Amino acid sequence: MLELTNRFRSDPQGELSKLVNFSSPGVWAGVKSNDPSIAYALNFFGTSATDLASQFSTLTGAPPLAWNGALNVSATTYSNLMVTADQQAHSLDGLALDQRITNGGYSANWLEAGENLFAAAQSPFHSHAAFVVDWGDGNGVTAGYGNGIQSPAGHRDLLLNSSMKEIGIGFQNISIPGSNATAIGPYVITEHLASQFRFDGTTYFSDAILTGSVYQDTLLADAFYTPGEGLAGEAIHVYNDLTGILVASGFSNSAGGFNIALTGLTDGVVYRVEAPDTGLAARTFTLTEHTENYGVPVLVYDNVYQSFAVVPEPGSLLLCLFAGLSLLGFRSRHDLC
Repeated sequence: MLELTNRFRSDPQGELSKLVNFSSPGVWAGVKSNDPSIAYALNFFGTSATDLASQFSTLTGAPPLAWNGALNVSATTYSNLMVTADQQAHSLDGLALDQRITNGGYSANWLEAGENLFAAAQSPFHSHAAFVVDWGDGNGVTAGYGNGIQSPAGHRDLLLNSSMKEIGIGFQNISIPGSNATAIGPYVITEHLASQFRFDGTTYFSDAILTGSVYQDTLLADAFYTPGEGLAGEAIHVYNDLTGILVASGFSNSAGGFNIALTGLTDGVVYRVEAPDTGLAARTFTLTEHTENYGVPVLVYDNVYQSFAVVPEPGSLLLCLFAGLSLLGFRSRHDLC
């Protein structure tokens, strides 16, 4: 779901074409989606192809999200709570969202926080589509009326919020009581998104994170990460491309993903990323910075995405280019001082 979300943030219009089928712009094809669960939801809510296409035509992409273990803890805890309470709601624990994520271990120096919930997801891909399309009782009316898109499309908006830099996704797909009427699964899902800052005594920073994956594209051979394709323990090194000095490094985790803090790195410098054990060519990037006001100015550096996809060929390795529901909860910090 993280890779799907980052694909969506990179290219919102392209992601829609992977989830639904149009026969022409704004007109449904005979089969609205190749995924039966997605097609069922679009039919159930009477989602308007015209309105969906129109809304997506105005969307702007966002920098990638990095995985955060503490947000995964808080999201998993909340998914478990929804199962226990048999409800899909944002206030089951009586806590504000910032309390929820800090209780999970996220930094008290948070800047933004948001939450998406879905207690009846048929699969992770179905849940991803639910948040991206944001199907539901459009304009507050009953199913079968309106445009079949939640208004506002808050789940989609949260996934495209450029102020969010990290995400944790909590799944509950076991121990769901058969008596549950609302949190029925088979996947009960919570997404927690957030961002944080550091202070060096003079300036507030929200540092960039290098994120991505190292995978061997063997299961589907579709130039995209599939669970089970990730390569664990792969070294990732970041150098100042001009001086050759190593400035950051890390390893891919058990799923093949990596998240490397680029603390202290700045704009105007070309950096080089290498995954030496893959045999693939190095990549380069520069950081993008901007200032956000949270009561005081915070210098924000956007995250960077770099993946290394390995396709085995006889005698060589070839690089495969990267291709790419309840009302949401959201909190923003405006009192930083």
